[in-house]
Amino acid sequence: MSSLHPVLSLLRQEVLKLPIGEGFSVTGLNLASALLSLLATRFILNLGDKRRRAAYLRTCCSEARLRRSEKDHHAVFKHFSSSQHLTVDTFAYYPVSYFLGLPAKKGKDVVAALAQRIATVSWRVEGKETCNAVTEELYNEAFEAPTPTKGVLRGVPITVKDCIGVAGCVQTGGLACRANKVYDDDCALVATLREAGAVVLARGNVGQCMMLPESKNNVWGETKNPWNLGRSPGGSSGGEAALVSSGCVPLGIGSDVGGSIRIPAAFCGVYGFKPTPGRVSKKGCMAPRFKDRNGMGLVIPATPGPISRDVDGCKLFCEAVWSKGHFDKDTTIVPKLWDGEEYEKGGKLKLAYFKTDGWFEPCSASARALDETVSALKKAGHTVEEISFPGNGWDTYALYVAVAASEGNMRNFSEGLEGETLIDEYKALYAAANLPNFLRPIVTRVIDKRRAALVGGGRSGGLTAYELQQLMADVVAMRSKWSELYDKLGVDAILHPALPLPAMKLGTSGDLTGAFSYTLLANLLLFPAGVVPVTTVREDEQSYPLSDLPPNQRDFWAKKAQDCMEDSAGMPMAVAIMTPMYRDETCLRVMKAVEEVVGFEGRPEAFVNQK
Repeated sequence: MSSLHPVLSLLRQEVLKLPIGEGFSVTGLNLASALLSLLATRFILNLGDKRRRAAYLRTCCSEARLRRSEKDHHAVFKHFSSSQHLTVDTFAYYPVSYFLGLPAKKGKDVVAALAQRIATVSWRVEGKETCNAVTEELYNEAFEAPTPTKGVLRGVPITVKDCIGVAGCVQTGGLACRANKVYDDDCALVATLREAGAVVLARGNVGQCMMLPESKNNVWGETKNPWNLGRSPGGSSGGEAALVSSGCVPLGIGSDVGGSIRIPAAFCGVYGFKPTPGRVSKKGCMAPRFKDRNGMGLVIPATPGPISRDVDGCKLFCEAVWSKGHFDKDTTIVPKLWDGEEYEKGGKLKLAYFKTDGWFEPCSASARALDETVSALKKAGHTVEEISFPGNGWDTYALYVAVAASEGNMRNFSEGLEGETLIDEYKALYAAANLPNFLRPIVTRVIDKRRAALVGGGRSGGLTAYELQQLMADVVAMRSKWSELYDKLGVDAILHPALPLPAMKLGTSGDLTGAFSYTLLANLLLFPAGVVPVTTVREDEQSYPLSDLPPNQRDFWAKKAQDCMEDSAGMPMAVAIMTPMYRDETCLRVMKAVEEVVGFEGRPEAFVNQK
């Protein structure tokens, strides 16, 4: 406190110089002086606390990176360097089925070669631009453990998203304040996967707070798309998608609350599946909120799921997890066993599809991906019927935003950061969340209609209990409408564009928050949903003409979509499949049918050959 005295003394002296007029006594002057001194003291102390907190958080980040860089991987890298027959390409891009039940020596070779590939592709090469997809490495642990010979996933190498608990690792969720706590035990999910024979090699990067379609944070940095290092792999499971896409592992484990599995999978040209919430345990996994408290998770719950090189990988994940051993670890999940009969069921499918949700028109490459998929399915003898989007996509997006922002001012985010600053990609969302309520009607009148929906979806200070209840009623009504639609159509699944745009350029997702309405839908409905890669953007599809859009979409986001399409040739495009709750095996069966008729074989050329 002594260091503050000169400042406070100076402030008090300035107050005492004020003229004393009628009605203003010396006592009042002394009181004013004291109040000013108190306010100044509080301001300076808060400023000092913030600076100390920022320094502490920077230390947490640097210490986490130091632990990673100093970790001993000598045994596995020695095995690789001494084996003349191994290269970083030896086991790249093999299907998941290849790794099942390999002999012990071959299992060691797999761990060594893929560990070296991850290190090469992700971050351990000086002077070379990489994907920067990995947060922590477990190569030696995997190499020194016996090669699994039993279980559904016996010997399959996997990576696990940063927020999912792995023994000996941190769970940051992209938050600096979580970078210094190392967990002793595997979460229920990882324990189940290990029992099924999976081999954990590394941890994949995420976005700060895990609510952005990018994977960037102050702890581990920014992950890049292996198809184009100037573009994002998506988020928040972007690390896993980048690692699977670049041939580092055949299977990654992510999580999804608004598209966090399906967005990265679509952006990176791989397969992603979001199970029905409640079928996969989250016990032992962190939530990027203060003390892991996230009440809105009851309404829109996150769920772990697979990102894979093929549908078989997604299927094997589900088969391994939907087992008695998993249910015994967490009594809160639905004890519904894997239904192999439903997945293997033969016969032709009855499907429906919609081309647009009316909120964000798909680019020509996205539209073509869906058209080609529908044509291929029909050619194979399946019944596929076009439908209009039920309801209004504008309502879908507005409802998700209103629920997610119901606390007001992004308070849950801010509290979860514990003094850390939000990254720039959140600026637009933060500005909308903190706009004074009296200004909201004015702002919504002067900006375009879609961004007005974003501004109008929140309220500074949060919603009242009644307003929140009305939102919940809207969610229930939407779920009822979609359930009735499925009953009426009698279809196995509904297909639609996975996303309206290809992978976005790094750092631009904050200007395109409205482009993810297609993935938010399944989260609101609690439906299982997956994405399947179909094609890549052609040279003549690198545009997003405003003249082709409905008048109410010719706006700021549309211009940003134009920017996204520039130089996008070669980027992957996908279709999405969703089914009603608990019909996960049916969803996977339809994904398999799409995979078979489409036969996508694209790979990110920059990482096909790493010799």
